[in-house]
Amino acid sequence: MKKLLIFVYCIFFFTMGNAFAVEIAWMHVQNREYGSGKSFNRLGFGLIDDRKQYLTDNKKIKEVNLYNTEKKELKLSAVKFDSVEEIFGSYDFKNSQWYYSKAWQFDSWFSADILDSLTPGMYWLKVTTVDGKLAEQTYAFNGRVELPIINSNSFQLNPDTYGNLIWTWNIPIELGRLSLNYKMRARASIEIFKDKKYVGYFSIILPAHLGYVFIPRDVAQIMNQNGDRFELKISLETRDKNNRTYSKPYIISEKLPPVSGR
Repeated sequence: MKKLLIFVYCIFFFTMGNAFAVEIAWMHVQNREYGSGKSFNRLGFGLIDDRKQYLTDNKKIKEVNLYNTEKKELKLSAVKFDSVEEIFGSYDFKNSQWYYSKAWQFDSWFSADILDSLTPGMYWLKVTTVDGKLAEQTYAFNGRVELPIINSNSFQLNPDTYGNLIWTWNIPIELGRLSLNYKMRARASIEIFKDKKYVGYFSIILPAHLGYVFIPRDVAQIMNQNGDRFELKISLETRDKNNRTYSKPYIISEKLPPVSGR
């Protein structure tokens, strides 16, 4: 009997020790507007395992449920899993300095279109794994803000005398008025393709009114090593991430920096 109890205990311990647990690292519920004319509401979230590593696939996720402030479950499109290798930059607006990480980092995320309307309030996300583990998180949606869309026709791309890339764009006049009431920021991003496959991503968060980004030559060369086609975009978002707009992509089918601007 004692041996049987030990055996049962070992089986229970082994099973519990191998149960797959996830944690929601981040989430957002937001309205998105695109330069192409598309508009929809989007759920996005990232999942990490018990080692704090982002998931490499979605095989152990059974169900995703989103509820609004009234505890009503919202209709979602099929939940999509994506992953990419990324490099990042940052801008210190207090000291007017650029900083870049030159090591690729793995990132993954889940997303779904929210097929119901969004109203201000607290939203509740539940993620269930195939072995019944549950991860939960709430997120405040504060309401819609009509942000402008940066016009990609205004993009100018030129190398300086050292081969660094200078990328500029026009700032919509509406940002001045909006900045009186809303905290905002911009993100300059470059999606990297190789042989028509999406292989990498570069991004840098900027003040919404800056209107340009400086990309050092060595950072551009890191992207060149991985890609042969690049899609440049500018997004604007409220700092609460409730609202985001995207420019149309500006496509470069040559190495960075390009030989000359438009």
